[in-house]
Amino acid sequence: MQPIVDGIEKEYDGKIAFDKVDANVEPGRTMLRSYGLRGHPSYAIVDPKGNLLWSTPGILSEDALKESINRFLQ
Repeated sequence: MQPIVDGIEKEYDGKIAFDKVDANVEPGRTMLRSYGLRGHPSYAIVDPKGNLLWSTPGILSEDALKESINRFLQ
């Protein structure tokens, strides 16, 4: 997960904020549970008010992650 996110963070700079959470420690576990995410890696798109817009567990390709992000930027 880390290399994919690190690779696209710069591409989306100023459009969205990325937050990397460690699911192995608190408060990361609490955050995952609050969004109904059961494993890691997991990805979530959350609006500025904290509402979950999209999520998926498991490993994603860079293209799949960018496609999901771009749907919410339109």
